[in-house]
Amino acid sequence: MKQLQGIMGWVILFMAVQAQAWAEPPAEVTKVTIPLGSIQTRIPCDFFQPDFPNGDSNYHSLVSASDGKLYFSIDTHNTDYACRFYAFDPRPGTMNLIAEMDAPLGEHAREEISQGKVHVPFFEHKGKLYFATHTSFYKDGLPGYDAGEKPLYKGGHFMSYDLDTSAFDDLARIIPNEGIITMIMDRENEVLYGLSWPSALLVSYELNQEELHCWGSVQDRGEWGHKPHEWDRVCRTLGLDSENRLYGSTMDGRIWRFDPEVRPRPLSYIEGLDLSRATFSQSAQETLKGDFQHNWRVIEWNPATNSFFGILWETTALFEFFPGQDYIRALADFRHEAYQGMPRNPEISQLGFLLAPDQNTLFYLAHGPAAEIEGKPAMQSSLYLLTYDIGQRCMKNHGLVIGANNRRPFFAESLVIGSDECLYSVAWVEVTDPSRRATISKARAFGPEETERSLYEVQLLRLPRWKEFTRYLP
Repeated sequence: MKQLQGIMGWVILFMAVQAQAWAEPPAEVTKVTIPLGSIQTRIPCDFFQPDFPNGDSNYHSLVSASDGKLYFSIDTHNTDYACRFYAFDPRPGTMNLIAEMDAPLGEHAREEISQGKVHVPFFEHKGKLYFATHTSFYKDGLPGYDAGEKPLYKGGHFMSYDLDTSAFDDLARIIPNEGIITMIMDRENEVLYGLSWPSALLVSYELNQEELHCWGSVQDRGEWGHKPHEWDRVCRTLGLDSENRLYGSTMDGRIWRFDPEVRPRPLSYIEGLDLSRATFSQSAQETLKGDFQHNWRVIEWNPATNSFFGILWETTALFEFFPGQDYIRALADFRHEAYQGMPRNPEISQLGFLLAPDQNTLFYLAHGPAAEIEGKPAMQSSLYLLTYDIGQRCMKNHGLVIGANNRRPFFAESLVIGSDECLYSVAWVEVTDPSRRATISKARAFGPEETERSLYEVQLLRLPRWKEFTRYLP
């Protein structure tokens, strides 16, 4: 009886503490920092230097190919340069510059607005990598003319790279003033799908017929629209299910589906589904600002569950989408513990999201509280590795990703598993060497808005083998 009374006492105490936690006021959307010494769990990482001082970003464009090498781009917002295309061999740890991406297209970055980005994932098919190009020059958030009076941006390209011959093929160019901001490949039917920026035009290219199609806008006026009510953030990741049907999302939370078997109108919106409801907290103060983005940031198909797993743009909520049943459910508040419960994630959601080969573990490189290090400049955020076990329905924060001499990476917008089974990303890395800082400062005249407070350069990042992060109990 005394033992039972003791257990009941602990239960009552737990319920009282939990009730107090539930009674706390809503969490404010505020960034925090944490002293490095207070962070107990850390993940070591290695950095590999491509040496492109004018490079400032990478979005999605990293792949582990069948030849054992990693291929990736480094983008630039400096319009006198095009993005660069690299190969990295994990076995000897060597890196090679393959191309400056204006050359294979017969363009000249100093004379015209360049192909400053590869903003899409790479897709390997029959010995080739398929991808697309995008502009990196904007004015007031839109493509335009630069100060050097270069002509209007001519448009993004669908391209391929032959892994055997190292030859590029320019497959098709879409309309002027539109880049290709995301892409996916239907390998079975050999079709490339892309979304344009800023108009959110859905385009497709059929490899066998060598035909380019435009299916119209899937998000009204896209990012051409006036804020706050006409502007619609273009979806950054497309999904393809086992029936080769294509999916995307809009800023107000709608999901659209493109079914190539349905003609003459293959595009439709799924009635009754709303991504804005797949979250763990809401605040009228945040959602009524007009800039709240309910679309998904990234999404992955899992053949084992016959469903998609994705992350919402603003809240970083992890959700599952069953397209066969038109059903969505929220799974986890997928962010650092310091930010859980906030109605908007104070950190931008990331594209570094991966379904592991076991088809059970999701990996995510998340922004979290900046690690404070005495004697070093303040960073705007730090990088943490999160996982979610689908079978056990549990998430885990494995800790801060940090390199030798406490060099801090952040803003990781890609994630793959290499042929050595290590996790790789292309990320920003703080620059600590004085001479290198001078070189970067001189070269860095442009960059995305997230770079304003930190001096960094873009490097390839290697973490431990992925299986090391699956050996834990909930």
